[in-house]
Amino acid sequence: MDYWRTIYRTAWIVLGIVLVIGGLCIFWRPINQYREYQRREAELEQEKQLEEELIKHLKMQQQRFQNDPRFVEHVAHELGLVKPNETLFKFADEKPGTAPTP
Repeated sequence: MDYWRTIYRTAWIVLGIVLVIGGLCIFWRPINQYREYQRREAELEQEKQLEEELIKHLKMQQQRFQNDPRFVEHVAHELGLVKPNETLFKFADEKPGTAPTP
């Protein structure tokens, strides 16, 4: 009888181990997917923060365009636009180590 009791206990232990391993195999993929979703969510949250900062910056520039005529004039000059009877000078930057040509 003691022999059969040992066999039953061993069988139950083996069955328990098989069930645990089976459960891990079944839930391994969803757990990895969940981790991937969390990582992707963190990436998207970071992108969202960057986009919100960009929107804030653009709204600030838009406000400056509406209320600051000197800013508008500065941007227009950067684009090469001038007022009537105004002369805009652009200077070419020389690269270091090159001599100007005569």
